[in-house]
Amino acid sequence: MANLKTRYTDGARRGFFHLGVILARRGFTADMMTYIGLLLQVAALPLIITGYFGWALVIGIIASLCDALDGAVARAGAGPTTAGAFLDSTLDRVSELMVAAALVVYFVLEGPQWGPIVAMLVFMGAAQMVSYIRARAEALGVDCKVGFMSRPERLVGLGIGFLFSWWEPGGTSFLVWWLYLLTVLTVITVVHREVHVLRKLRALEAPPALEEPPAPAADEQLADELWPEPSGRGGRGY
Repeated sequence: MANLKTRYTDGARRGFFHLGVILARRGFTADMMTYIGLLLQVAALPLIITGYFGWALVIGIIASLCDALDGAVARAGAGPTTAGAFLDSTLDRVSELMVAAALVVYFVLEGPQWGPIVAMLVFMGAAQMVSYIRARAEALGVDCKVGFMSRPERLVGLGIGFLFSWWEPGGTSFLVWWLYLLTVLTVITVVHREVHVLRKLRALEAPPALEEPPAPAADEQLADELWPEPSGRGGRGY
């Protein structure tokens, strides 16, 4: 699973880099792409709240492309910066929270439907934990890319839910069933990353194994046998 994820991620980055070169030559910067992506996500919020998931998906795809291209534009232009990376990471969290919050509002207006509302609240928290665990682990010097439900997979998952939201297997929208699945998988990813980081940190902090003292030399052994040390019990001296 990890090899497959790495393979398609690396392939996508190579493809985006070529587009990044074109955009950088036309004067676009990485920060501009980040802000454009955020504004597009904001534009999709009313569509999500009112249940126009198809149109929200179209805008979300364009926003995700902008978000994916900001790094490519940075590499093709002046180069990535720590400030740009920080801005991108924080606005990614804001964007994801806005979409999830819009879905909560939608389910409140529809019923309220408490099942999907609770699922979305858990999904929101677990999604932030997935990103936080990786950031905290890397700050402590531990690599943490395990688990399947990182941000790109969560976005694709929500997109699939939006695409088939019209379908109602068992009288319930496919989007609801799909959100339950995404929530469970995201929580599993949180647990997976937590266990992974704890194992790595405990391995780094484990005390070194005690070395056995060196065996005494042959001359010392012979001296001990010929002239043993006194026992110190007050025996008769010679």
